[in-house]
Amino acid sequence: MPLLEVKNLSKSYANVDALIKMDISVNVGEIVALIGKNGAGKTTLLNCIAGNIYPTGGNILYKGETLLQKESKLNEFGILIEPTFIPYMNAADNLSILLKAAGVKSVKKNVEDILKLVGLENKKKEKTKAFSFGMCQRLGLAQALLNEPQFLILDEPFVGLDPTGKAILKNIILQKAREEKVGILFSSHDLEDVEEICDRVVLIENGRKKYDGVMDYDKKYILKCDKNIDEDTKRILLNCNIKGKEVIVDHAKELGIIFKKLDEVGINVIDLEIKQRSLYDFFKQEGGE
Repeated sequence: MPLLEVKNLSKSYANVDALIKMDISVNVGEIVALIGKNGAGKTTLLNCIAGNIYPTGGNILYKGETLLQKESKLNEFGILIEPTFIPYMNAADNLSILLKAAGVKSVKKNVEDILKLVGLENKKKEKTKAFSFGMCQRLGLAQALLNEPQFLILDEPFVGLDPTGKAILKNIILQKAREEKVGILFSSHDLEDVEEICDRVVLIENGRKKYDGVMDYDKKYILKCDKNIDEDTKRILLNCNIKGKEVIVDHAKELGIIFKKLDEVGINVIDLEIKQRSLYDFFKQEGGE
């Protein structure tokens, strides 16, 4: 059973359909990235899951139970969507207030640990009104991690971060998923960063899911042969793309059969090349910017 399931979810504003029959899932310990153009519906989807807005139709299940009637389950969530702070208070005090409100003991130790985790231990006494956008992003991540969540929702978490901040964030996401088995759903335009850490990508376009798949979504196996592929052999290799001496195969499981068929007609494979489009190339081809 998935940790989170979004089923047939829709959200409309007047005459605008922000989400249309959206279905996605996130498993325990899985990192799923939402990609798509600005206005595609990524943030709307995250806000529906986080309980910030109510969907027009459909359902959201967490551990098999609906979130739409059991908002107490959101206590197991860590959420980074447009974080806000008390500007005249410092970073440590902003976090301390949240922990005290939750009845957590050892507040000081918890705050120091979480600030160290996000790389703000040297900024704990600075007032947040003086924070840069990147520092606010890190403090927002600290807020999201305070309650040791089992599920993380992060909206554009890489925005405003310098290379050091990005590295810290990626390490945290990977640690939470791999070691603590936290399910993570995040949106991002930073496709290179997405490619480095996520297990699966979901492409959203105009409120609809256009693609949902693992990161080996477009791996190609290019068999380089010792002679041109003749017409008779092309008819045998119906599911392959053939260019001169090259046979292009989409799935690794088909390689054994292709090798055998080529051998039977006296064609030798002299090299095997594996190519995979970057996520950026995939995004552009699917209509992204």
